[in-house]
Amino acid sequence: MGTVFWATSGTRVFGPTSSTEDVLAGIDLQGKRILVTGVSAGLGVETARSLAAHRAQVVGAARDLKKAEAATALVRKESKAKGGTFEFVELDLANLKSVRDCADHLLERGEPFDVVIANAGVMATPFGRTADGFETQFGTNHLGHFVLVNRIASLIGAGGRLINLSSAGHRFSKVNLEDPNFEWTPYEPFVAYGRSKTANILFAVAFDKRQPRPWRARCGCTSGRHSDRTGSTLGPEPC
Repeated sequence: MGTVFWATSGTRVFGPTSSTEDVLAGIDLQGKRILVTGVSAGLGVETARSLAAHRAQVVGAARDLKKAEAATALVRKESKAKGGTFEFVELDLANLKSVRDCADHLLERGEPFDVVIANAGVMATPFGRTADGFETQFGTNHLGHFVLVNRIASLIGAGGRLINLSSAGHRFSKVNLEDPNFEWTPYEPFVAYGRSKTANILFAVAFDKRQPRPWRARCGCTSGRHSDRTGSTLGPEPC
């Protein structure tokens, strides 16, 4: 099952057995516009589904739109039935041209976001490089989101939130800025993953410090279960 995390919201306590419906029980997200990256599989699909089912206007970003369309059939069905909306935007986080094109498209539309959930990512992949020459996991999980979020920051309104998805895997490694692309260090998939997840945490902390209040950035951790996606800083060992 992985590491067990706990989070609180008011008097409610969430843990590894909590579902997305437990977290959003009694919450109406009508009028809230939320960007979720990585809606072609896993946590991104469930995140989009639960938000749209509670009447949010969800914009789902994905590299492969055909795959995302197939994966989100239930999302679209529930959003239509319950008063939410769901739409796609193309985004390949391993290609900074695609990231900038996506950001520019969103900026051109000029529609603000209440929440940006940086969820997409890859895990423990064989050694590879992004289109821009960065190590695959660091380039995709961190740098792609770093460029996207900073470019669209003006669209996140007062009181808005950025949620960077990290993992208990951040404990595998600190960020190595002297050799981020494993040019001299022997490549280990989970070390690379740990570097990227630590970078996600540090980005949330640093970005939050640079924003005027009441802007909020948060790091969310997951042990690989949908139910751990609360978007809060989790413990007992917080990110």
